[in-house]
Amino acid sequence: MRRALLLFATVLLAPIAATTGSAATLAGKVHGIVTDSAGVALPNATVIVAELGRATTTDAEGKFTIRGVPVGDYHLSVMLLGYAPGHLVVRVPAEDSEVLATIRLTATPLRLTAMIVAASPTGTESDRLTQAALELSGRSLSRALGSSVAASLAGEPGVSQRYSGPVATMPVIRGLTGDRILILQDGERAGDLASSAADHGISVDPLAAQRLEVVRGPATLLYGNSALGGVVNVVSNDIPTAVPGHFEGYVATQGETVTPGGAFSAGGTMAVGDRSAVSVRAGLRELGSLRTGGGTTLSGTDSRALNATVGYGLIGERANAGLALRVYDFEYGIPSAPGDPQAGVRLNGRRVGLSGKGGVQLRSRRISYLRVEGTVQDFAQDEIEPGGEVGTSFSLKTQTLNAQAATGFGRVKGALGVQGLFKQYAASGEEALTPGANSVGLGIFLFQEIALSRLRDHDSGTQLQIGARWDRYAISSDAGNAKFGPAQTSAFNNFSGSLGASVRLSDAFSLSGSLASAFRAPTVEELHSNGVHAANGSYDVGNPSLRAERSLGAELIARLRSGRVSAQVAAYSNAISNYVTTDFLSDTIVDGTPMPLARFVQANASLRGVEGSIETRVGEAWVASLSGDLVRGALADGGGPLPFLPPARIGGGLRWELARRFVATDIRHGFKQDRVTGGVDAATAAYTLVNVSAGQQWLVGNVLHRMTLRVDNLADARYFDAASRIKRFAANPGRNVSLIYQLQF
Repeated sequence: MRRALLLFATVLLAPIAATTGSAATLAGKVHGIVTDSAGVALPNATVIVAELGRATTTDAEGKFTIRGVPVGDYHLSVMLLGYAPGHLVVRVPAEDSEVLATIRLTATPLRLTAMIVAASPTGTESDRLTQAALELSGRSLSRALGSSVAASLAGEPGVSQRYSGPVATMPVIRGLTGDRILILQDGERAGDLASSAADHGISVDPLAAQRLEVVRGPATLLYGNSALGGVVNVVSNDIPTAVPGHFEGYVATQGETVTPGGAFSAGGTMAVGDRSAVSVRAGLRELGSLRTGGGTTLSGTDSRALNATVGYGLIGERANAGLALRVYDFEYGIPSAPGDPQAGVRLNGRRVGLSGKGGVQLRSRRISYLRVEGTVQDFAQDEIEPGGEVGTSFSLKTQTLNAQAATGFGRVKGALGVQGLFKQYAASGEEALTPGANSVGLGIFLFQEIALSRLRDHDSGTQLQIGARWDRYAISSDAGNAKFGPAQTSAFNNFSGSLGASVRLSDAFSLSGSLASAFRAPTVEELHSNGVHAANGSYDVGNPSLRAERSLGAELIARLRSGRVSAQVAAYSNAISNYVTTDFLSDTIVDGTPMPLARFVQANASLRGVEGSIETRVGEAWVASLSGDLVRGALADGGGPLPFLPPARIGGGLRWELARRFVATDIRHGFKQDRVTGGVDAATAAYTLVNVSAGQQWLVGNVLHRMTLRVDNLADARYFDAASRIKRFAANPGRNVSLIYQLQF
C-alpha cells in the first residue's frame, strides 16, 4: 500500500513540477464565445476538450477560456439544456497560438446525444462512434433521475437494472450485469463491491452527476477487466481542469413518495489566483422503505447516504494537475421474504478515495500530450444481523494508475496507454463467503482513428477505428482459514482487439459497425466461495479451475440526425466462451433448513439483440418518440436460457417542449418473460407503465432555476421485472411522485 501511494504521488506530481518550471515556450490557448443562432450569448454552457480531459463553462457573457492546449487538432463539444449539442474542430498551429472559436447552438426540443467521453479517447462525435452509446444530462437527466444510478438509466434502450431493493441496484446492459459491467466516476473505477453480489449498491449518488454516460457492448479495449458487457461513467468533474472565469456552482434537491424522503446536493468551483481552482461538493440522501405496486410496503428497506468531495486543480501553460478527495458513507436495509430468518439485515459502510489527474504537453508533434490518472480507495462494509451483531465485515482497497499519450500522424489520430489495477480484498466473520484475496492487473492498449475520406474540412466521410490490448490479471487468495483451503493463485493473460468503421452517407445519416473481442477474469466469489450467499438464497461453492471469459461481439448501427428527426437503431451479437454461471446440483441442509447448493461452472454462451429509439418533431414544440429493445441469451448445446434476462420492451411518448418549459407523457410495456431457468429465476408476467412529467426553467440574474415534477407508474401497477433478484417475493416500485429542483450558476 505504501509503495502504491508513493508511486501515485510521484507520477501525479510530475505535471505540477512541469507547471511551475520554465514557461519560456508556451502552449496554445483556446478561447471564444457560445451563442444561439441569433448571436445572443449563452451562459452556463459546458465546453469539453475530450482529448485533454479538460472542461469548463461559459460565463455570463457566454465566453470561455482553456489554457495550455498543445499543438494539434481538437474536438470542442458544447452542451446546454434546450439546445442541440455543438461540435467544432479547432487547430492549434503553434505553441504560443491563441485560437478564437465561435460556437453557435441551435434550440431544439429533440433529445440529441452529446460527446461521450467514456466511449473514445479522441473526442469523436457521438454519431461517429462504432459502438452504441448514450448520454443523459440536463432536462433528459431530470426526467429520468432516480434514487440510484441504475434506476436513472433503466428506461434507456438496451439498459435495465438488477433490482434488489431501492439501493442495491446494478445496471443490466444487453443482458449482462454484475462484474461484467464497469462503473466509473469521472472516468476512474468506483472501488466498491456493487458488482460482486446482488445485495450491494453503487456508492455514487446520481444527484451529484452532471452527466451519465453508457457504452453498450464490450469495452475491454479501453478499460480492461470487468468491461466485457459495457461501461457506465458518472461525470461530476470533481477535479477542476480549467480556471473558471466566474464562480460555477449548483444546488439540487429531490423528493419522492415511493421511498418517502429526499436528497440534497450542492457544489461549486472557484478560481484561486490565475492558475488554480478549488471545487467542493456535498450531499445527503435519506429514504424510507419502498412502496411497491398495489399499495404494499417492502419493510426494512429504508436508507441514508452522505457524500462529500474537495478538489483542487493547478492549470499552467504547459501542464495541469489536480487532486480530489471523496467520501461516501451509507446504510441501508436488505429486502427479505416473509418468514426469512435473515429479515432485518442491514449494510453499513463507507468509501474514501483520493483521485489525481495530470497532463503535460510534450515537444513531439507525433506524441503531443501525456495524461496520468490514478486513484487510491478504501472501501469497508459491515453486514449487521437482526440482533445487532456484525455477521460479516468486508474490506476492499483499490489502487489504479493509468498513463495515456495522445498520438497524431496526419489523418491517423489516437491514443497509447498503460493501465495498472491493484486490489486487496478481505472478508471476516463466521458467515464470510470467500477468503481474502489480492488482485493485480496490467494492461497496454493502442487505439487509432483513421480518416479515410472527407466530406469537407475536418469532417470525415469514412472513418476507421482500430485497437489492440494486452492484459495480465492475477488473483491470489489468502491462506489461514481451513474453510477455504490453502492459498491459490490464478493468472490470466489475454489479447483483445477491435475493428470498426463509420460511414457518413450524408449530413444526416451514418452507418457504423464494429467487431471487438473482450475478456473478464473470474472473481474471487466464483473461484473460492464456500458458504451461504444470502443475496442469492443458495450455498455457493467456488471453482478454482475457472478460465477467463472471452467474447467476440459484432454490432451494426444506423443513425439519423436532422432538424426534425433523431434516431438510432442497433443490432448486435455477442458470443462468450467460458461463460461463468451456476449449476444448482441439489439441496443441502444449513442450520436445519434446506438450501440450494450452487457450484460455479462454465459453458459457451451467446447473446443477440436489437435496440432502438426515434424522436420526431410533429410540430414546432411537439415531439413524438418510440423506443424498444429485445435480447435473447442462451448456453450452447441446448443448455437453456441465461438467467435473469430482461424482457422485451417497447415504449412511446409525446412531449411538448419549449426552451423554458415542457410537458411529457410516455407509456412503456414489458412483455412476459418465460425464458427462465426456474427456481429463483421465475417467469414474470407482462406489465404496462404510464409516466407523466412537467418542467419549468427560468433565469434570475445569472442563476438558472429548473424544476421538474414527475409521476412514474401513474396507475400504481403491481409488476415484477425479470431481471430483479427479489422478484419471487417483492414487486417493483409502485406509483412515485418525484419533485426535482435545481439551481445552476
